[in-house]
Amino acid sequence: MAGRLGESTMGDVLRWGAGGSVNFAGGFPDERLFPMWHVQEAMEAVLTRHGPQALQYGSAQGAEWVREAVAGHLERRGVLTSPETVLLTSGGQQAIDLVARLYVDPGDVVVTTSPTYFAALELFEAAGAEIVTVPLDERGLDLDRLDAALGDPRAKVCYLITDHQNPTGISLPAEQRPLIADLLRRHACHLIEDDVFGDIAFEPPAPPIQRWAPDRVSYVTSFSKGLSPGLRAGVLAAPADVIGKALALRENTDVCPNTLTHAVMGELLHSGAYHRLLPRLCARYRTRRDALLAALDRHLSGRAHWTTARGGFFTWVTLDAPADVEELLRTAARSGVVFLPGARFRRGEKNGGERAELRLSCARLDPAEIEEGIGRLAGLL
Repeated sequence: MAGRLGESTMGDVLRWGAGGSVNFAGGFPDERLFPMWHVQEAMEAVLTRHGPQALQYGSAQGAEWVREAVAGHLERRGVLTSPETVLLTSGGQQAIDLVARLYVDPGDVVVTTSPTYFAALELFEAAGAEIVTVPLDERGLDLDRLDAALGDPRAKVCYLITDHQNPTGISLPAEQRPLIADLLRRHACHLIEDDVFGDIAFEPPAPPIQRWAPDRVSYVTSFSKGLSPGLRAGVLAAPADVIGKALALRENTDVCPNTLTHAVMGELLHSGAYHRLLPRLCARYRTRRDALLAALDRHLSGRAHWTTARGGFFTWVTLDAPADVEELLRTAARSGVVFLPGARFRRGEKNGGERAELRLSCARLDPAEIEEGIGRLAGLL
């Protein structure tokens, strides 16, 4: 760990990027795009209509009227659910944690992609799981490798990010999703389907895997990217028995969700404000993605290749020549630009030699900042 950008917390990423750096490291939404007026209006409506109930302890599952609004939103996304099979959580990470605690014991196998979201990897490792990975690229998953991995009798859980993956930006092909559902049934394996970036879409996404195997999937999403991370408005949509067991765990940890901020989320859904806001928000993030792709083409064409995300915040860059990416990060930080090395999103694989990978997020950057940052980075290669 010595001499490395902190691997365990995003706080280290932000500290490294302080002081005027062009920060491609954090996967945070742009606070300038937060719907401040709409949140204020929703808060006033909640306090007027729900008053003391919104400020009191509530159901561990979340208020029924909020779950009804959330279930309606999920149905628009293609999720098969109902208010009874929805649990409101403190962000998507808590939803993943609850399901992992239900299914994963020390020595069990968790099957996931390589690369994937580092905080989920850390969570599964903390539970004592062995991580088994399946390669992921823009063509999707190697389904034969996935079949073999799920065939391990120790494989209790599969973890996949369906759309606009963190870190690569890749979305699983529509034709693979029902095939993955078939594999889950064949091997009696439970899927944690992480779709926290699903709403930040630049083109209509395919239905989630959950639609083909609702009895085998715990679907996780969040309103952190489209509304605000500070609301801590996460969602778990899962089979009734999973929801029941997750409720028991949640009652012993944080008792109940944040009744006030989740009511604000519910009001924004119920009024239709959230769905009216999304197109504008997605258009702004698409403009930034396009600016990043154009800057990469100008400065790194012939020296690297990269993904083209159909939504979300991330672009995955692979340098064509070998490089020590951790050393490149240290050098880049001194030049005022930071990113996350690809090795942080892999397990059991070296990120050197043939793999020199970077995760870039431009969600909080204007086009001029993106151009400046990629120009600085290219000058170091």
